[in-house]
Amino acid sequence: MLSGWTVIMISLAYVGLLFAIAYYGDKATTPNRIGKQVIYALSLAVYCSSWTFYGAVGRASTNGWEFLATYLGPILVFMLGWQVIEKIVLVSKQQNITSISDFISSRYGKSQLLAVLVTVIAVLGTIPYIAMQLKAVAISFSAITAGSETSLGKGSDTALFVAMLMAVFAILFGTRHIDATEHHDGLVLAVAFESIIKLTAFIAVGVFVTYEIFDGPAPLIASISHQLAQNQNFHSILQDSFLVETVLACAAVICLPRQFQVTIVETSDINNLKLARWLFPLYMALLAIFVLPISTAGLTYFDEYSAVDADTFVLMLPLAEGHFNLATFAFIGGLSAATSMVIVASIALSTMVCNDIVMPLLFRISWLNLSQSKDLGALLLKVRRVTIMCLMLLAYFYYRILGDQGSLASFGLLAFVAVIQFLPAIIGGLYWKTGSRNGVFIGMTAGFLLWLYTLVIPTLMEGGLIGDSFLADGLLSVSWLKPTALFGMTDLDPLTHGVFWSLSINIMLYIAVSRYSSRRLVDRIQASAFVDIYNKDLPETSRHYEHVTVGDLQMLTERFLGISRTQHSFTGFALQRGEEPPLSGDKATPELIQFTERLLAGVIGASSARIVLASILQGRDMQIGDVVTIVDEASQALRFNRSLLQSTIENISLGISVVDQQMRLVAWNRPYVEMFDYPEGLICVGRPIEEVFRHNAIKGEYGPGDIETQVKKRLEVLRSSQPHSYERFRPDGTVLDVRGNPMPNGGYVNTYMDITDHKQIEEALRESEQNIRIYTDNVPVLIAYLDPNRRYLFVNKAYASTFDLDRHNISGQPCYKVLPEDEYELRTPYIREALTGKRQRFETLLPTKDGSIRYAEVTYIPHIGEYGDVLGYFTLYQDITERRLAEQALQETNETLEQRVRERTHALSVVNKELRKENTIRALMEDELRQAKSDAEAANLGKTRFLAAASHDLLQPLNAARLFSSALAQKSHSDETRQLVDNLDGSLKAAEELITAILDISKLDAGALEPSITDFCVSDLFSTLSVEFTAMAVDKSLKFRCHPCKQVVRSDQQMLRRILQNFLSNAIRYTQNGGILLGCRKRGNKLRFEVWDTGVGIPQSKLKEVFEEFRRIDNPKHSQVQGLGLGLAITERIARMLEHRLRVRSWPTKGTVFSVEVPLGVAENAVKQKPENRGWIRSKGLNGIRVLVIDNEPKILEGMSALLGGWSCEVAVAISGNEAIARIQEEHFEPDIILADYHLSETDTGVNALKEIQILTDRDIPAIVITADRTEEVKIEIASAGAQLLTKPIRPAALRAIINKLIANARALTTE
Repeated sequence: MLSGWTVIMISLAYVGLLFAIAYYGDKATTPNRIGKQVIYALSLAVYCSSWTFYGAVGRASTNGWEFLATYLGPILVFMLGWQVIEKIVLVSKQQNITSISDFISSRYGKSQLLAVLVTVIAVLGTIPYIAMQLKAVAISFSAITAGSETSLGKGSDTALFVAMLMAVFAILFGTRHIDATEHHDGLVLAVAFESIIKLTAFIAVGVFVTYEIFDGPAPLIASISHQLAQNQNFHSILQDSFLVETVLACAAVICLPRQFQVTIVETSDINNLKLARWLFPLYMALLAIFVLPISTAGLTYFDEYSAVDADTFVLMLPLAEGHFNLATFAFIGGLSAATSMVIVASIALSTMVCNDIVMPLLFRISWLNLSQSKDLGALLLKVRRVTIMCLMLLAYFYYRILGDQGSLASFGLLAFVAVIQFLPAIIGGLYWKTGSRNGVFIGMTAGFLLWLYTLVIPTLMEGGLIGDSFLADGLLSVSWLKPTALFGMTDLDPLTHGVFWSLSINIMLYIAVSRYSSRRLVDRIQASAFVDIYNKDLPETSRHYEHVTVGDLQMLTERFLGISRTQHSFTGFALQRGEEPPLSGDKATPELIQFTERLLAGVIGASSARIVLASILQGRDMQIGDVVTIVDEASQALRFNRSLLQSTIENISLGISVVDQQMRLVAWNRPYVEMFDYPEGLICVGRPIEEVFRHNAIKGEYGPGDIETQVKKRLEVLRSSQPHSYERFRPDGTVLDVRGNPMPNGGYVNTYMDITDHKQIEEALRESEQNIRIYTDNVPVLIAYLDPNRRYLFVNKAYASTFDLDRHNISGQPCYKVLPEDEYELRTPYIREALTGKRQRFETLLPTKDGSIRYAEVTYIPHIGEYGDVLGYFTLYQDITERRLAEQALQETNETLEQRVRERTHALSVVNKELRKENTIRALMEDELRQAKSDAEAANLGKTRFLAAASHDLLQPLNAARLFSSALAQKSHSDETRQLVDNLDGSLKAAEELITAILDISKLDAGALEPSITDFCVSDLFSTLSVEFTAMAVDKSLKFRCHPCKQVVRSDQQMLRRILQNFLSNAIRYTQNGGILLGCRKRGNKLRFEVWDTGVGIPQSKLKEVFEEFRRIDNPKHSQVQGLGLGLAITERIARMLEHRLRVRSWPTKGTVFSVEVPLGVAENAVKQKPENRGWIRSKGLNGIRVLVIDNEPKILEGMSALLGGWSCEVAVAISGNEAIARIQEEHFEPDIILADYHLSETDTGVNALKEIQILTDRDIPAIVITADRTEEVKIEIASAGAQLLTKPIRPAALRAIINKLIANARALTTE
């Protein structure tokens, strides 16, 4: 089985691919004709939902031949009844149909109530179908991810996830456009792609069944034959409800909302049906071929008592054989079948609900004022998106409530019976003009109610939502009203029973009511439009006009256009085609007939033009519907022209008034009324313009003067039929630009434009230009501006005066005509660079009237536009004559100074010689000093390195000596010998401390230690120090106090601890009575650690000497204390490396305070103290402990053997790792713990020996690595090997404690 997340990620990737395909389909160019036809034919396979992918196999397994009806219906319709679909497409394109509810309501008088009924039935009928898709995806997901077959059918929340995902897809690619008639090219392309995927997946499973389960076609055919012979369901193809399901499948191709959407609404070309007529049936046949093989394989492979649902055979067969990739592909195919159906159905239903129910209701709510809204598109999109989401949730809840009450096929059949109620209305609407909206409404309502009563209510009873009283007694306890046996018909299966009663009552009421009910005029018009659709297609009927002449067409056209315009149009048509004007007796070509139709359409409308041509030229009378259509269309054209005219002038900011030949007002716009603030009622159609003029004159619009004279003057202008224009300054300060133009047939059009702002801007520009001229004319710089063609646009007064130009007439003149030729050639390279956007600067001579020489610095500054283009360039001339004269004077002065400089130079050269001698001597002295300093530093470094190496080498024999002394101390001796042993141990301990201190100082001086700076809490450090030094203070009868602190500091924790340890060690060492205090104080952003003691104190003059090596203060009491004088020297070096400040204060005979200041850290970054592992218990002794000691020094081995032997341990020694391995293998010595020296040879280490020994044993042996190397690299290597580190020289107590701890931990782990 596959994991759930794997399947989810594959599904999301597949849906993402669908998103990409849909997006590409929306953005890409329209494919060629063949491509569009193939996409259209494949998109019809949206019919093949999860019913045909999963449910058909289940139907074949349980109901025999009934599965074939699902495939047979579409094949019959497209092969035999394709003309019905063609007629529906033609009608839909002519009537601008957007949905099946729109189609039915438009056919029957555009009834809104009928559209609502169709929408309700479609929604209620499609909800079970969508629920079927969710169930299919849920059970397929459970099948492919479940750990056992018993989990099938559950689906957890997979259905909800899929529902929301499909809703998002439908919203993104189905509701992006406001106009529902616009084709969803991207969505259709995605559906076509899904059709290929589900067909390929189903065929792949079929091929797998043929060759993997049955080993070829022959065994498969034999197994199918056996199944057909033995299974009772296959005895007769016409048994049970086969014929009824075939009828349902035929009707579903037309009546399903999603199928109507793809087949009718989404097609853009009627020719697409030519390829779809055979490609779609072929698709269905390919899909049906492998239904019986897969069903037979499932029945053969799985036991009849197995929990495997027959609907999941497509998935379970590959899973059972371990073909998980094929099962995943089959799952994607089923997902494709479900998603395509749900997405297209939700888009179709959302369009119906929005257009037929929600929006009409919203328009009827007066307080919403939607009729005045200018942005209804956004509201439409929101309604459709909410509708899609609600449909998905309703389907999900239906699946949750009734999902386990039937197979996938039962859900689909329930939806088919609901939508088949549309069939009488559709077929009757296409071929029977007598069908009325009342007949459709009553028949469809009755059929819908019977569908609810005979099929839906039994389904709800099976789900436990309704009691069983209906089935037991019938409605109102009438036995012949039982839902499954109306009028005592008990011989029919439930599906046939429901279809028979609902469809037959629907058809009978539709025919009966339509025959005996009156029809409105609009009903008859729409009936003619739908039934006679072929008669209204002029290109189709043009073949009947074989005897039509050019004179007939001219005579017909003259009735509507007039003689002159008709002759002019016909002549122009011939000239455009390069032909001679046709004669009246010539036979009319199809092109001329279509041209005539276009001429008439411009006057009476397209459909009216067709009707007139068809009626007159074919010699038949026009029907009442045709006449009404012409009148309506002509009226509509007139209203449209008036509306267009009014809309046009209303959207013009100018005030407009139009008067006719009788000088009466006939048209105006709102700005005209608002501009003159006319009183209500004055401006109306037919108002004499004279009264309007008089009203304006009384208000003072025309200025002072006689009112009648002003009115008469304006009337004379209108009657003169001459255009006029002038500016009118109104009393309120505004300015109007008034223009009048006569109309060809009399009348006058006046326009009024408020140019007050224009006048103000013009005045502002005039003032701005004047200011600019004032500014530039008073600047001592020559300024000019030229365009990219090097023509002057502006010059200032100084520029015009210098070059003798007329500044008022210079604009537009090229500079090469104004400047002298040599001057222009000099400037040409700079001008060319300036026009490329580069600033240029050069010097030249200025022309002068008196012939004097004047110098100028010329700057060309390019004028860069908003988009980076050069709009022109500025020319700036700055007079630099004074600067050039000053430069010349300076040059002359420099020349006179040269002689004086030469004289002074000779005198200075003598002095320089003496200085060079002195500098040479000084340089030699400095070289000697540098060499001496370098030698001193090298000597100091060599000393440091020597001390480090020597200290390290000294630790080896010292370590052996300590081991021997410790072993000697364990034995019984006399008092004198015991004293000697103690003295020896004390001497060795002092030597160890001395060498360790020297080693630390050498490392610090050599820079071998690198601090590890972290943030840590002081409380952890104080608790460790408190435990360590409390015992030492008690030994000397001193009182030790440690004040707790929870501050966080930033430093190297180990080095800071070393500093405080040295402070505390010195305090205990030099304090004879009293106590020691450890605490800290916060000082700004630092924390000061202080150690107080009550010791002997230090004189003020000696405070700086305490941090020097081997320096001890000359105090009589100090001689009583043992010490080396290196602790504080080490402390000072560590503090200097950490950049911490050290301080010491002392009061002789009273005490001393040592302190160090450390920066505060960040609490959030504080390193947590690792909890100490206290799971181990101390061993009561080391009796019998087997210890393996590895060291390359024999003396070390002897000392360690003596020491460990004194602890009653069994000791085995080896000088290398190989010898240790040999001891273990040959002597069968199994050590409890291993002690190994780190440096065993030049190449071998104790860590390598431990790794080789661990390979031989089947358990982890505790190990301790002993070394004098205190580098961080060695520590890390030992820790990574899982061993404990012990530094030389070894302290026996520490060694014994570590051995006890490791042995106890090992035993505790063994006990667990």
